Amino acid sequence: MAVSTLKITGPDGKTHDFKVEVAASAPSRATGLMNRKKLAAGRGMIFVFPQPKEVMMWMKDTLIPLDMLFIDAQGKVFNIAENAKPMDETIIPSRGLSAYVLELAGGEAARLDLAPGDKVTGPALDFKAKN
Repeated sequence: MAVSTLKITGPDGKTHDFKVEVAASAPSRATGLMNRKKLAAGRGMIFVFPQPKEVMMWMKDTLIPLDMLFIDAQGKVFNIAENAKPMDETIIPSRGLSAYVLELAGGEAARLDLAPGDKVTGPALDFKAKN
C-alpha cells in the first residue's frame, strides 16, 4: 500500500502533518486498518473514493479505537466520528458526500483540536481511486 503525506489546517492557521497509508483500491478500502494492534500519533489511513458519496464505515475486525474524519471533494472536513469502538459493527455514516475518509488513532481529533471546517491538503489527496 502506498504511503503519502497530508496536512490539516484549522481556521486559526495551525497545521498538523500526517503520514498516511493510502487506501485507493476497493480491496484496500474494505480492509482498512483491520487487525492492527496500534496506530502511532501522526499516522493514519486515507480512504480515497472514485467519486464523492454517502459513506458507511464500521469497526468490524478493527482492534483499536479510531477517529474518522469525513472529507469532501474540496478537502474540507465536514464530519468527525470520534473514538469509534473496536470490533463494533454499528454503521458510522458520513452524513454528507465524502470523497475521502481519514482514520486516525482514537482521541487524536480531540487532542489536536480538529473540527469540521478544517482543510486537508497534500499529495495523499492526489491518488486516484480504483473501483
